[in-house]
Amino acid sequence: MVRNKILSDQYVNRDRMDSHTENIAENVDRERPATKREQRAASIEALLGEALALFITQGYHATTVEEIAQAAGLTKGAVYFYFKSKANVLKALLDRTEELTIAPTIAAMASAGEDPEDRLSAFVRSQSVIGAEKTEYMLLAILMSAEFNGSGDEIEQRLNELMARMEDALRETVMTGQQKGVFRAEIGADELASVIMATNKGCYVEWYMRGSDLKGQDFARAFREFVFDGTVAR
Repeated sequence: MVRNKILSDQYVNRDRMDSHTENIAENVDRERPATKREQRAASIEALLGEALALFITQGYHATTVEEIAQAAGLTKGAVYFYFKSKANVLKALLDRTEELTIAPTIAAMASAGEDPEDRLSAFVRSQSVIGAEKTEYMLLAILMSAEFNGSGDEIEQRLNELMARMEDALRETVMTGQQKGVFRAEIGADELASVIMATNKGCYVEWYMRGSDLKGQDFARAFREFVFDGTVAR
């Protein structure tokens, strides 16, 4: 409980998060769907939307199944009916995180061609756009990685798999750039890719917490310049 509070207080501006996520589930049609299939889909979306907001603001371990159900306007039994467990709710959100924030970036890098600078630029551009459009999912991955770090359970394993996909794509790009002489070679590819990933996460959290104090486009440009200054050979 204390650990979750520390994570939430450290990474999330609660007032801003409340205003940013309080309407997540309101996008789900609350009227009774016409068919059972539509009702099932609406219930699942309501549960996932509220769980996403609660996991971000309170932490996973501090959030109860009852809170998720109540926030979604459903019963506790509905959570178990659709997901079997709270862990499966988080797994479903992580699957969606991969679909919405990681897969598109990897695809953008692949579509950028063979030039390593173009691929790195595609990474920065894609993550900047996704960070603005899929804010809660980006933050979920960061916060859950911190909360489950060292737990040794299947959630940590899943989170590590997600992050590894992105880091592997970056590492391959860096290695190619080093081999072609366009990226700095005095720093190992593993270390350089890890630093880019860490900078990406840190910049995103800083931008999110400061909100309107920073213009997203200007901040993304500064991030790009910072990454390229530290990566490209001079």
